[in-house]
Amino acid sequence: MNRTSVQFQGLPGASAHPIVAGMPRALLLLLLLGACAAELPPIEGTISQAARAAPEPQLIPVGPILAQRDVPVRARAAELELDARAAGLRREAGALSPPAGPSLEAEGEALRRRAEELRNAPL
Repeated sequence: MNRTSVQFQGLPGASAHPIVAGMPRALLLLLLLGACAAELPPIEGTISQAARAAPEPQLIPVGPILAQRDVPVRARAAELELDARAAGLRREAGALSPPAGPSLEAEGEALRRRAEELRNAPL
């Protein structure tokens, strides 16, 4: 029986032991982890004496902090007010009629004709 083509009972198509099959991945992982740990600075000397002498921070319960997230805030009231104002402005803009007189395209064409006349006028 050839060692590289061993078939396991109950596992059709399995040609290698699961440990052997996973070795390339494990080797790659070890190489990547080794590359991450290269040239790390020493920990000694990075923490100042003042930081070492400082008291430990006081831990507070998380419950009251999480309860505050449900309290209404002023920003929500301002958001609702701005949304109402925007809706009112949209209604007013929709009620406005277009300006009377020539359209913008017609005005633009008239201005272009006048500019051409001025360019061609004798000095």
